[in-house]
Amino acid sequence: MGGKPKNVEESGSKCCNPVKKPGPVTMDHVLLASQETKEERELRISSLFSFFDTTNAGYLDYARIEAGLSALQIPSEYKYAKDLLNACDADKDGRVNYQDFKKYMDDKELELYRIFQAIDVEHNGCILPEELWEALVKAGIQIDDEELARFVERVDKDNNGVITFEEWRDFLLLYPHEATIENIYHYLERVCLVDIGEHTVIPAGISKHIHASRYLIAGGVAGAASRTATAPLDILKVILQVQTGQARIVPAVKNIWSEGGLFGFFRGNGLNVIKVTPESAIRFYTYEMLKTVIVNSKGQETKADIGTMGRLLAGGIAGAVAQTAIYPMDLVKTRIQTCSYGGGKVPSLGSLSKDIWVHEGPRAFYRGLFPSLLGIIPYAGIDLSAYETLKDMSKKYILHDGEPGPLVQLGCGTVSGALGATCVYPLQVVRTRMQAHRANAGAGYNGMADVFRRTFEHEGWRGFYKGIFPNLLKVVPSASITYMVYEYMKKGLDLD
Repeated sequence: MGGKPKNVEESGSKCCNPVKKPGPVTMDHVLLASQETKEERELRISSLFSFFDTTNAGYLDYARIEAGLSALQIPSEYKYAKDLLNACDADKDGRVNYQDFKKYMDDKELELYRIFQAIDVEHNGCILPEELWEALVKAGIQIDDEELARFVERVDKDNNGVITFEEWRDFLLLYPHEATIENIYHYLERVCLVDIGEHTVIPAGISKHIHASRYLIAGGVAGAASRTATAPLDILKVILQVQTGQARIVPAVKNIWSEGGLFGFFRGNGLNVIKVTPESAIRFYTYEMLKTVIVNSKGQETKADIGTMGRLLAGGIAGAVAQTAIYPMDLVKTRIQTCSYGGGKVPSLGSLSKDIWVHEGPRAFYRGLFPSLLGIIPYAGIDLSAYETLKDMSKKYILHDGEPGPLVQLGCGTVSGALGATCVYPLQVVRTRMQAHRANAGAGYNGMADVFRRTFEHEGWRGFYKGIFPNLLKVVPSASITYMVYEYMKKGLDLD
């Protein structure tokens, strides 16, 4: 949006109980702003503790906190129960007594009062819509009139168009993280996932600014990091795949070295990184969005409930969408990696692309797309579904609901990546051979069936697995690095 929301100035007359700008914030300021006595506040906190402690055990644990937050319609998939437990549990024994709970409430209300005062620039005891808009813009969050109205409506319980401190406090009191304006916006969009009626959907406008770009960044960085680390194994795999004679690793390595030295092992890696960044980003983002669609269609509560078949479907479609979008770059990358094998000069990206366009036509950029899609759908499905299934199993049977660490993520990524790659490898060989041969070459292939037939006739079944050894060596670190970086990026970008 280009400026302040329309008509927000009209809300100023609705504010009441002006509050002078405070010096050091104390609990007296909080009581004055909420118009409570100490006794009333004590009763309110005691009642909230009892709400969670349904069995009168005298303490709260993870199960009680999770059940209470669920009853308040706060989404469980964002792990607020675990974070709230950690925030309240001073001695870290897994239990929160009333004094621990009250200490958290004291600290949280002081924190919320400070940010309330920072937003309430006129210090008239309530937050006006234009003041909230200004605070969001300063935090780098651009929202339109409809979103601002949703924000105010969600917090403003008496529907008078402004937010009092009491409404602000009640909305954020159980939010266990630091109350910055950006974190509060995240919390709002997550709470809105369940508080809009019968169906779990994201309201129009909410989440479009942050989640999309953050999933793209997480997936893109993860893909670029893994491909760069495994570039030498990738080019070795491609060279072996296109050899119709006897293919051996050691001679192939010597030829790569003799033609380009160390740089030869990274030939095409620049384009590979350019290619894999949008590919990985589109793949992960589409996968996350499809999981949400499946959850909504099945009437389930969280993405964790979609099951193995749901993961397979979401992963397969996400892989197909991503592969189709970047396929021309993939074909050019393969040509760059293979065209100099045998002593020729490595062409530039521009000259090679122009040569393909002029001599083979635009359709040549999609040679091998069909076997590629046949392979990417089961590969993406097996890879992503196996990874998340293994991660869920490790959380349940090994970590006992704990969060997987780097070593567990490494193992899950290794197994899932190797399994997916092995299952579809023959299709990868067919795709690479179709990509590497010119469309109008005399010895070129006449489609996918011709590649299968000629490979089987001249090389047997072993021909479909040429280069699988360096491919598996590549898949292990590639999958592991991809998923580890992706998981850390999701946590760093607050996507968990």
